[in-house]
Order: sequence, then C-alpha cells, then structure tokens
Amino acid sequence: MKSKFIYFFLIFFYFLISFENINANEPFIFDVTEIEILENGDQINGYKGGTAISEDGSKIIAENFFYNQLTNILEAIGDVKYVNDIENVTITADKMIYFKNNEKVYTIGNSKAYNDNNSISALNLEYDKINNKFIAKKKVVIIDSKKNTTIYTDKATYLKNEEKFFSEGKTKALIEKKYIFNSKDVTYLRNTEKLFSEEKSIIDDDNGNNYRLDNFIYNIDEELLKGKNVHVITKVDEKKNDKYFFSEGFFNFKNKSHLAKKTKINIHKNIFDNDRNDPRLYGSSSYSDEKKTIVYNGVFTSCEINNNCPPWSIKAEKITHDKVKQDMIYKNAILKIYDVPVLYFPKFFHPDPSVKRRSGFLRPQSSNSESLGSSLYIPYFKTLGHDKDITFKPTVFDKRNYIIQNEFRKVTKNSSLITDFSFLRNYKSSKDKKTKNSSHFVLDYANDLNIPKYLDSELDIHIEKVTNDTYLKVFQNPLFDTHTLLKPNSLTRMKSDITLYLEKEGQNLTTGFRAYEKLGVRNNDRYQYSLPYYGLSKNLNSILKNSSINGSLDFSSSGSNNLKNTNNLVSQISNSINYSSPNYISKGFKNNFNLYFANSNTIGKNDPIYNSDPQINGMSMLMLDTTIPLIKYGEETIETIDPKISFRVNPGNNMKDHSGESRSIDISNAFDLNRLGLSGDYEAGKSITLGIGYKLDLQEEIKEVELKDKFFEFRLATILRDQYEAEIPSSSTIHRKHSNIFGGIDNRLFENVNNSYTFSIDNDYKTINSHNFGTEISINNFVTSFNYVEQRNELGSTHLISNTTEYKVNENSSFVFSTRRNKEINLTEYYNLSYEYKNDCLTAALKFNKTFYQDNDLVPSEDLFFTITLFPLTTYEKEIYKKIPGSPGLKGWFR
Repeated sequence: MKSKFIYFFLIFFYFLISFENINANEPFIFDVTEIEILENGDQINGYKGGTAISEDGSKIIAENFFYNQLTNILEAIGDVKYVNDIENVTITADKMIYFKNNEKVYTIGNSKAYNDNNSISALNLEYDKINNKFIAKKKVVIIDSKKNTTIYTDKATYLKNEEKFFSEGKTKALIEKKYIFNSKDVTYLRNTEKLFSEEKSIIDDDNGNNYRLDNFIYNIDEELLKGKNVHVITKVDEKKNDKYFFSEGFFNFKNKSHLAKKTKINIHKNIFDNDRNDPRLYGSSSYSDEKKTIVYNGVFTSCEINNNCPPWSIKAEKITHDKVKQDMIYKNAILKIYDVPVLYFPKFFHPDPSVKRRSGFLRPQSSNSESLGSSLYIPYFKTLGHDKDITFKPTVFDKRNYIIQNEFRKVTKNSSLITDFSFLRNYKSSKDKKTKNSSHFVLDYANDLNIPKYLDSELDIHIEKVTNDTYLKVFQNPLFDTHTLLKPNSLTRMKSDITLYLEKEGQNLTTGFRAYEKLGVRNNDRYQYSLPYYGLSKNLNSILKNSSINGSLDFSSSGSNNLKNTNNLVSQISNSINYSSPNYISKGFKNNFNLYFANSNTIGKNDPIYNSDPQINGMSMLMLDTTIPLIKYGEETIETIDPKISFRVNPGNNMKDHSGESRSIDISNAFDLNRLGLSGDYEAGKSITLGIGYKLDLQEEIKEVELKDKFFEFRLATILRDQYEAEIPSSSTIHRKHSNIFGGIDNRLFENVNNSYTFSIDNDYKTINSHNFGTEISINNFVTSFNYVEQRNELGSTHLISNTTEYKVNENSSFVFSTRRNKEINLTEYYNLSYEYKNDCLTAALKFNKTFYQDNDLVPSEDLFFTITLFPLTTYEKEIYKKIPGSPGLKGWFR
C-alpha cells in the first residue's frame, strides 16, 4: 500500500514540474483554482477565479479563462480586470479578449478604463498597447476628475501618450458643473486644457444663458470661449430673453467679459411697455466686462423690424452701457428720422432700459399753449429712499414765465401717498391783463388699517385745490401730461374728502367729510360741505332663513350735514328697510314685488325745502313688476317682445317739494326705483309705468365674430298717474297724469351703418321735446359719425350737432376732422383737423385747431401745430402758424 502511494506521488510531482516548464515558455502564467488542458496542451482553460500574468507584467483577473496557444488569444469572462502598472492603466469589463500577437485588448459589456485622474466608460473598449490608444464605443462617458470635466458620446478615441480625446458624432460635455456643451466631433486636449469642435454647437451656462456657434475653442482653465457666428440668448426672467449676435468673438466666463466683431443686440420686445417694439442695438464691434459694455459705430432704435429703414434711430461713434450706474452714454451721436440726420449730440446719456426707478432726468417734451406760447418740459426724478420718491417737473415758457411742479410718492406695506403741487410765476391774464401767480395742489392717501374682525378697513384722503378758476383749463396739458399719476377729477369742480370704509360679512359702513368748490362762480355760492356724512348697509337675510318667506331683506342708513351757498344748512338722517321677492312665474307672466320702508329726519336753515324745526317723516313704497316675455325662434334669428308694467305706490304721499330741480327721465331709467335721483325721498303718489321692447338678434350658435354685435332693438315707455303731483321735478314730465313718451331705437343690423335714437314725445303725440340721434357710417377706411342733440320746453334748451370723420390712408396714417355747432346761439364752437402718422415707435401729427368760444382766460384761437413723438425718447411740439384774433386774412398769421 505504501509503495502505491509513493508511486502516485512521484507521478503527480513529475506532472507539476512538467506543467511549470511548459508555462515558463508561454506568453501567460496562470494562477487559477481549477485548470483544464485540452487538445494536447494547445487549449488551456481556467475556472473559479484566478489571474493570468503576461510576460510584460500586466495581469488579467477574471472568473474564467480560455487561452488558445495556436492563435495566442486569451478570453477572460466574469468580473474581468486588466492591470498594467507600467502604463498606469486599469480596465474592467464583463468580458475581455486579449489578442497577444498584436497586443490589443477588446472588452464587451460595462467596460471602464481608468487611472488616477481620468476614466473612460463604454459598452465596448479597444486598447492598443503598442500605440497606447483607446477606442470606446456605445454609451461612452469620459471623466477627467482633475479638470472636473465629463464628456458623453457614442464613440471616442483616447491617445494616452498625447493625452488627447476626440469624439465622433453627437457629443455632450459638462465642465465644472457650470457649462454644458452640445456639439459633434469634439476634441479634448488634456495637457493644454482645450475643448474644441468645427461643428455647430450649443453651450448653456449656470446663469441661464445660451450660446449657439458655428465652431468653438474653449480653454477650461481660463474659462475662455472663442467662436464664430455666435448667437447668445440671455435670460431676463421666466418669459423674457435678450438676444445677441457676434460674427466672431472671445467670451471670458470667469470675469464675464467679451471682445467681438460685428455685433447685434436685440432687447426683449416689451421693455418699453409696447409689445410691437423691437428695441435693438447694432455695431461694428463690441467689448464688455463686469462694469461696462461698449459698442463701436453703434445704431440704436426701438422701432418694429420691417424691410424699410426704421422711423427713427440714433447712430453714435461709441455707445457705452455703464452697468454700475445703469447709464447709456452716447458719443458723437446723430438722431435720424427715416435715415435723414436731424440732430447732432456730441455727448448725451440716459438710464438703461432696465432701470425702473432711479434718480435722473426723464423724457423731455416740447409743446405749445395758446396763453403762454412755446414751452419746454424737463422732468427730473429723484429717489428719496426705498419707499418714496419725487418728480420735479419744471416747464419753461417763451414768455418769461414758468411752472414749478412736483409729484411726490410714498408707498409702504399698508399705505400709499401721492401729491401733485405746482407754482406758476408771472402769468399775465388775457382777460384783465394783470400779472399774477397761480398754483394747484392734489393729494391722494390710502391706508389699510387692518382692524381685527373686519374684512376690509381703509382710510382714504383726497384733496384738490387751485388758486385760479381757469388755471387747470389753460394749463392742463403741461401740468397733467401722460406721466402724471394724479389728476383732478374735474377742471371746473374741486373735490376734497376724508373717507373711512369698514366692511364685515354682509355689512358695509362708509363715513367721512367732504367739500366741493365750484370754479367760476361767486364766492358765496362756490362751496359745499358735508360735515360729516355716512352710509351703512346690512344684509338681513338671516331673519328670513327660518321663515316661509323667500327673497332678500336689506337695511340701510345714511346721514349728512350739508352746508352750501350762503349759510344754507341741511342735516338729514335716513333709514330704510327693503324687501325684494323672488320671481314668480304664473301662466307665462313673470312677477315680482318690492317693499321699501324709510324714515327721514331732517332739519334745515335758510333752505327752501327744509325749515329749522325737526321734520320726521315715515315713507314707504310698494312696487309690483310684471312682464310677459314672448320669444320667437327663426332659422337664424331670435325675436323677443317684452311687454312690461310696473305699479308703484307711495301711501304716505309725503314727498318734499323738488319741483324746481332739474331731473331727466329717458328710456334707460324709466323703470328704475329712484329714477329721479333723489336722496331721502320717495316719488310721490301712485303711478303705472308701461313699456314694451322688441329685439331682433342672431342665434348664439351661428354668430360669427364680426356679427356678434349685430341686432335691432326698439323700446317705448310712459308713466301714468291718478293725479297731478306738484312736488315732482317738472323737467322730468312724470309729475303729470300722463308723462312724455320715452323711446329708443338701436339699429346695428347693417354692415356699414349703425344708428341710435332716443326721444321724448309730449303726451299730445305731436310735440317732440328731445332728440338724441347718432349714426356711424364706415366704408372701408372711411368712418364718420354724427350726433344731434335737441331739448325743448320743460326739458331745457339745448341744440347741438357734432361730427367726427376719420379716413385711414393705411395702417399707419389717417386724417381726422371734428366739429360741433351750437344751434341755440348759432355758433360753431370749434373745428379740429389733423393728419397723423403713427407706428410702434414714432407718432407725427399736423394739427389745425380753431375755437370760437371765450371763457375768462380762454380766448378764441386759430393754430397750426406740428407734433412728433419718438418713443420712448421725447415729444416735440412746434407751433407753425398762429392767427392773431381780430386780424383779417393772411395778415393775422405769423410764424
């Protein structure tokens, strides 16, 4: 037994010695868990993990090996790792094939080659040991960790000796997690830190800017980009972008500078609040850094892009954008209108378009006033902190006088204040020829009080004051131009008040003090005060909620202490409860009724209606409305006839005497509850309001856009009483047993003609007391409208006819003529004729104005003006001719 064991051991020992001698002469030395030798030693297989070491010292670690000595090809499968310490290369893969004869390594599946600084990942890798060259295919990712650069492509080549990468096809590079390059056929030189391509490329940076280039070279260390035909899109906000074009340039991402040849800058369209604008700046070259941008031989305009030259432009030797001061500075600038030079500026500047609030001069404006002549308006804006500012607005006239005007604004979280005040020096009145000073003051203040338990609580203060009755009429254009935020509500009546507004759910309270000043009347009659007044309304529907009564119930209360004229004082408190029923439908009739109960408490002094004894009156009103809507459907039309009857009764019949007041009733208000517009009084007596309406309309589903307003409507109404009511204003005609007949016709069925007509006919059916006829005729580019107003007898004495005619030559230019004649006094009040050319950035107009009426300092005039506005630069108005009143013929005209 012992001899057999020794025999077996000698044989096994001999086999091991023989195997080692065989491997000592082979390209690979295998150290594996299991080994299999086939085909007389030509095929060697290793299993269950191990290492194959090449004669140059490189080694392959894998789960299984298959080596053919005849072809000298080694195949490794399973967690393959190739290590070459001499070349500092490590390759991992799912499968690897090593062609030993030509020293090439091929990998299949999840492959990666790496060293200390970079790596290449792909589905397939080819490593040429002789040339030290890698070829990667499919889902290639190249990472240079030292340069913080990652490149994605589908095929790439790496020349390790030269540290050069180049891709084929679409390539994406991510550099420093800030810049994304999308290109094709990109080359990356690792030693010189350059990335470049001759193909069209797109680059995005971390600030939202987008670069599109025909080719590029990028230095990674210096963050310097060079390219040709560069288009840059810069992000202003989520919806706005500015666009730049450079024929060739250098762009330093590190210090945010550039140097470029031919330059075009297109600013986002609505930077001047006009979507039609195309503001742009073109130049022969440009330079920028963090503090400024310079465009040489630049041309700027805001006009819409078209095939022709822009309506206006500014050409300058150098245009500098000071980013720190936010200024646009022009050197040797020429203003051109339709490419014709009109003005030269050696140097001027203005805030850049992004400035919304900054101290400095605003757009100047030149204009004319009949009373003061030519004027120059030069506003200056001054910030006084984050929440307040002021605009100083001087206007200088050629008659040696001037207006100093200021507009002050302050806005906080819960309040806002705006004031506008002025001082006019050395104004010589055309009426009395006296030199005087004048001024105005307007204020608006709003404060959100945030009172607990109130939905809304606000204190408002409004003040209007002038020192001359015609001051606002004469100077309204220079005083209240388009930039003024605050204007008087009327040029003839000043209003000032202090108002407190409180709102709860279902309840509102308004209270305050109010004063009116009527301009142009004697001092005793010009002022009216409400000191104080209040109005309260409350919804009482909760009372009806648990009852069988449907509808709505409201309570209201109002009070005032009014002083007017010469010590005319009236104090009044009125309370009312109003009930409105829902609509009831019965046999085709639609019915509803309303109950109104009011209590009036009044005391007066020097008043024609109220005396000094307290007067307490209870009032009530019952209204019952019934309609019979009749509808007929045609194939394309809807015809509606709507007969209506309204009964109203004032049981107490205790109306105050308002007979002398002026009140107007027409078809639009004949069925209203307070059709007389009275405060604290219900209409006296019993009345029936009868009316009927007819309307022809197109069915909704067949209406086209251009036909949506096409219809014909006719309405009639009249009011019947059981007796004459002397307290009702006689001008309304509803005080009689049978009032006037009120009617109206609207005809909009025709394509080119629209007519409207309202009238009031005496109950004798013969006398027409009022007409109001309007017609508009439009034929292609021609539009004319006429309006005729006449009132007679009890309704007044008005007789006016007016016309406005416009002819649009084209989309941009038009003629407009307007006139009005007062036939009551047989006088034409004015003629206005103008020609206007208007596009998105330029408005030019030639205006002829002739007025015939006189009002204190407003005198009859005849003027011819030329006005031009270069948006957003300036407005210029020039009086071409003026006729001296009273001078006949051409002698009365002068330049």
